[in-house]
Amino acid sequence: MQVFKIPDSMKEGSKYTFCPGCDHGIAIRLIAELIDELELKEKTICATSIGCSVFLYDFLNVDCIEAPHGRAMAEATGVKRARPNNFVFTYQGDGDFASIGLAESMHGALRGEKITGICINNTTYGMTGGQMGPTTMLGQKTTTSPMGRFVDTYGYPIQIAEHIAMCDGTAFSARVALDSVAHINQAKNVLRKAFQTQLNGLGYSFVEFLATCPTNWKMTPEQAHERVRNEMVKTYPLGVFKDVTEGITPTIQSVN
Repeated sequence: MQVFKIPDSMKEGSKYTFCPGCDHGIAIRLIAELIDELELKEKTICATSIGCSVFLYDFLNVDCIEAPHGRAMAEATGVKRARPNNFVFTYQGDGDFASIGLAESMHGALRGEKITGICINNTTYGMTGGQMGPTTMLGQKTTTSPMGRFVDTYGYPIQIAEHIAMCDGTAFSARVALDSVAHINQAKNVLRKAFQTQLNGLGYSFVEFLATCPTNWKMTPEQAHERVRNEMVKTYPLGVFKDVTEGITPTIQSVN
């Protein structure tokens, strides 16, 4: 019995470009598996922009377009409106989606664009040296907050999935994690629901992945995944925050 197979939607032989212990590879594989299972390969168009997420092009064997920093949603909107029968998603980091591209991200959700947004939240700007990002947790040290993130100086981190859920055009918004096999399996099921939401034409769908950045966190992969399950989930609880098919409505939880 075959227990492992490279998805048809993944390129074989690509040089692995992510750091050891990074969860981008897991997220991309889940995307590829679902594209295969839902038979979307020939109709998929992905938009991603600047950051570690840009390496998706090296691994995913579907049509992709590259956007300026933070503008993946804007480009995806144009693609979906020009080609409404295509399956369109964005793949972005938290800095790209929720800081530099926050206006594009929020307004895409407010307009109810029939697109799926995927955001990898590793609480830092990973590609450029580990600077503080919009999701850096309170007290977390980065290269630009060496003493830790404090409210008086840096403000609060943004809970992306909850804020996207508050947009009237959003049909589905959820947060998952990639720190364990159980959570990876849950993440795939949640992402499938997001993809189905788009395929059913219900509105904007969004999934936030809690992920590691061992290099910039200065941790081993094991320590980084412990941080996800012991620290990150306290600021960023897992769950579905909006699902129009299940009558789930959004709430905002304080990070205090």
